[in-house]
Amino acid sequence: MLRKSVYWSAAGVAEYHESETRPVKDDEVLIANHYSLISQSSEHSWFVNDKAHVVLGTTFPFIPGYSAAGYVEEVGKNVTKFKPGDKVIGAPVTGAHSNYTYVDEINTYHVPDNVALDDAVFYNLGMTALFTLDKAALHLGQSVAIIGAGVVGQIAIQGAKADGLHPIIAFDIQEQRRQAAKDAGADYVLDPNDSAAIESLISELGGGVDAALDVSGSNAGMNLAIQLAKPLGEVIFCTANNDDQTLRYGELFIKNLTLKGDFVNTEWDRQRKAISNFLWLLSAGKIKAPQHADTIYEPTDENIKMLYGKVLQHDNTINNPIFKWRE
Repeated sequence: MLRKSVYWSAAGVAEYHESETRPVKDDEVLIANHYSLISQSSEHSWFVNDKAHVVLGTTFPFIPGYSAAGYVEEVGKNVTKFKPGDKVIGAPVTGAHSNYTYVDEINTYHVPDNVALDDAVFYNLGMTALFTLDKAALHLGQSVAIIGAGVVGQIAIQGAKADGLHPIIAFDIQEQRRQAAKDAGADYVLDPNDSAAIESLISELGGGVDAALDVSGSNAGMNLAIQLAKPLGEVIFCTANNDDQTLRYGELFIKNLTLKGDFVNTEWDRQRKAISNFLWLLSAGKIKAPQHADTIYEPTDENIKMLYGKVLQHDNTINNPIFKWRE
């Protein structure tokens, strides 16, 4: 069978690629993908250079992508939980931007009948959001700040609401994303550059929130999280970043905050639970996937080059871009 894919031949170079599929290994599931999702922040860091490739176990050239949804095409001889025709998502480390993706059985999940594949394909970003909330270990009635209202932030807001957290405070520099945060259920939505409003809110909350989650990946967002957390509160950084950071250490120290890193691939059980929870919450109508009807693209060489050119530029006008590999 012909494998059609996105191919990163070198740093900053993306193109359409074709090759023959290989035989399925004993513990693998071969998925005939209908959709794959570009994760703009993570894929930018892997596309621009090879600094962060240690988490991928490979480097240029390779087929990128780690969020795919489709139907099982074939299974290896040791696979027992899946059969051809099953509706699934697959969580490979690489290789998802393709019409066929090889995934270990343990990283394959059944998609509920009432969940559309183009919604299910958001599972990896949804997992990141729910993993971070689980890491914060908050409970009913506690407060949370979510810095960054992109896909991960929007799902984190919905997950926090489903958990009964209150108030939920969201921050983003873009008006469009602030509106998306309101639609997702945030109780307060602020521009992170509005220092007067932030100080007023901290005072209103009696010193800050129980936990502040930075999903922006920016140095300003990390420091805002430290500012927002109340004494003895928690700060969680959930976005990969290999660059040196300058943090408000004095405030971190004086408020006796707990600072947690949040790389999902260090806790596989928590990660798999978060994926399953995301699919269940979608099925139960507790959360919705971000709007994406206008951001589904045919995986042509022209579209691949256009989309990854925008990824390189951190161009957020391509919110939630999805490749459609088959009908």
